[in-house]
Formats: sequence, structure tokens, C-alpha cells
Amino acid sequence: MKYLCLLLLFVVAACSDNFAPASAVTDFRVVAAKVEVVGEPERANPSADEPVEVSLLAIDRGAPPTQPSLTPWPLQWAFVPCVPLPVTIGPPICSVPIEPCEGCVAAPPDDPLAEPEMMRFQVPSQSELDQVGATSVLFQGVVCSNGRPSEDALLRFLRGETEDLALCEGPPTVVDQAIEGRFLTVQIPLERNPADPNLQPEILSLLLNGAQWPPPYDQGVPRNSPGSGCAAALEGLTPEQRAAHPRAGDMSSSIDVSVTQQSLQTYTVDGVQLTEEIQVSWLADGGNFESTFSFITDPARSVLTQWEPFESAPEQGQLVRFNIVLRDGRGGTAWVERGLCVLPAGAE
Repeated sequence: MKYLCLLLLFVVAACSDNFAPASAVTDFRVVAAKVEVVGEPERANPSADEPVEVSLLAIDRGAPPTQPSLTPWPLQWAFVPCVPLPVTIGPPICSVPIEPCEGCVAAPPDDPLAEPEMMRFQVPSQSELDQVGATSVLFQGVVCSNGRPSEDALLRFLRGETEDLALCEGPPTVVDQAIEGRFLTVQIPLERNPADPNLQPEILSLLLNGAQWPPPYDQGVPRNSPGSGCAAALEGLTPEQRAAHPRAGDMSSSIDVSVTQQSLQTYTVDGVQLTEEIQVSWLADGGNFESTFSFITDPARSVLTQWEPFESAPEQGQLVRFNIVLRDGRGGTAWVERGLCVLPAGAE
């Protein structure tokens, strides 16, 4: 279906020498963008003159048990929304910048927990969009881990004057840690049928081995949680909750994500009625998923995959972060983060 990839997210990243699967989080990444209409967050595609809010999901391998410990390292960013030029081939190109853009430039360097979220701007009027035949708007920029965006390099890159991808500069926020940057282009499709708007997929549940995800990482993982030493966080749990966390060398665990009945919408293109297909991306910074992608197709409302822990773990446990991203192919996005503490084999 030609409309399945209207929202494009390009992540520029270095090639890996060990050819790890895409599900293995081994370095800094920005893996998803969520676009919401302000005041109606269930809507994924804006119309002309409507304000939108963009949030990005940035992830990395869990930090080692050093001080300070943060995953990802402190983030700063710079983004420019714009009306695209009409092109038939090649990547989208900005024509007219959209101003103002609240929260789109950098972040306070004294806030190590700042996230690239709630960046807000207003879609231009229909007449402005019609002048260039735009059916979408662009959101382009860079997210830096442990550094700051180079405004000059970013502007030259957006203008097509350079292919230099060194878009982040120092000094590093955390001394002796690398500065990394990722350039992104998010193409935001405009609403085709305001009477039947495209809605975000909604995650109904996420199960581990058929049961509710065990605490303490059943609502997410704090960014300041170190990669090892998580066994202490399991103190105070019931024996059943503690036993739900895997041991090194265990057999694979099943992870099952389900969506609401309304998440797979029907829509019409050129007189043909279609039904959305939701792509699920499985990501973890430890162990192995059996697949990187799965699909939820009508009439199903859930999909299951297997995750296998590693063969050995330190005495104090190894924290694994899981990020599951859902895309409906028309601009709708949802994601959820969870964690497990992998204990050494034989641990009680």
C-alpha cells in the first residue's frame, strides 16, 4: 500500500562492524517520532492552521555503574519545521521555515533529564500549503547526546551545502564520554479526511510470559538507573514478582503486545477501503529478540515474540531496557518502555 510509509523517520547512524540485529540497542539512537494535534492528542495527522506537538524517543545502551550514570547521556537538540518543496525523487527539502517553534531549539544544559518532547508549532494556512502543493510538513533537525547542536553545521546541512554529519559539538556535558548526534527528517502527513481523522494506535497491554509485567520496571526505566546492580531494586518484591525476572541462561520469554479494538482503522483511498496494518519494532539493550519487526493485521489485535536472555550476569544483576514502538503506517505512533533485571543463574 503506497500510503503505508507517509511518515518517514530517517536515522543517520554509523555502520556496525559486528552486524548486530537492528533490535539490539548498542549505541545512541532516535527511533521514533510521535506527532499529536494539540488539544486532541488522539489525532496523529493535523490539518491546516492546527497546532501540533512533536515528541521523539531517544534510547541508548544502559550506562555502566559509574557516576554520573544516565541513559542516554544528557540531550540537547535543534529542529526546524518547514513547508517542503515539491519533489518527485530524493529526500524531502525544506522550502519555507515555520515559525515560531516552541521548545525546538536545544535544552537547558543544567537539566540532564531533559527529553526532546512537546516541541510545538502551527501548521500554515491552506493557501500557504497550496502555493507549493504541500500535502505534508517537514520536521528536521538533530539530537545530540552529551553535546550541543552546531547551529552553523545544521543550517548548512539543511540547505544542502554540505554532507558533513558532524552536527554536534563540545564541550561534552559529561567529561570523558563520547559526543554523538543523530539527524532526523520527520515527514508529517496532513489529514486527508477531517471527518474521519487518523488516530494514534493505543497499546492495551504488554505481557511477559502471559502475565502482567513485574515491578519495579513495569511503568518504565529511570534514565539514571545503571546498567548493572539492579538486584537491589528487587528487594521488597513478592517471591512471585522476583521470580518473574529472568535468570541468565534461561529459556526464551514471550512478550505480547495488544492494541485496542479501534487501533486498526479502516480508511478509503481512491474509492478502495483499506485497513491499517500496525508495525511493531522490538528493541532491547541486552539479550536477543527472535525478530526485529512484527505486524498486527486485522482481525488480530495482538502479536507475540520471544526474547532470550544472555548466558551470564553479574552477581548484582544486569538491567535490560525494552522499547516497543508501534506505527500504523499513516502517521500514528505509540511506544512503551519496560525493564527486566537479569539475575545470575541459580539466584533466589
